[in-house]
Amino acid sequence: MTETTAQDSGQTFLEDLFEHLEMSVSIDSKSEDGESLVYEITGDIARLKRSPDLVSAITLLTSQAASRASGERASCLLDVGGTFEARRALLATAAEDISRAVAATGRRAVIDSLSSSERRIVHTHLRDDDAVASRSEGEERGRLLIVERT
Repeated sequence: MTETTAQDSGQTFLEDLFEHLEMSVSIDSKSEDGESLVYEITGDIARLKRSPDLVSAITLLTSQAASRASGERASCLLDVGGTFEARRALLATAAEDISRAVAATGRRAVIDSLSSSERRIVHTHLRDDDAVASRSEGEERGRLLIVERT
């Protein structure tokens, strides 16, 4: 199956879910760098903004629905209220700062409280940095992002 099928399947899943939750939202989808499917959610999003755990759960379920449709692992991100690009830029800046500090001191950095999609952004940003390596460790909510000098 094609990427469009995964994207459409994720879109349909989200539309059905928000209809069931009686939330009036608009959903726009796009493929992000061929790696992630991004769904921008606008409209009645106050409940989503107050509950990052709910957003994480919906993100996971959307990824599973899109993966099932495509037959391959699909990575989905929910952009609630159009703040994703600003968050991505903040995480990229933080990744650069952490990389410089780890390379200079030799001490590892341990970062918690990031969602899986946020950890993925940092990993992707650091992937071509020869001075450091990043990995995730732990389970579910307690998952940590670790950056170490190579």
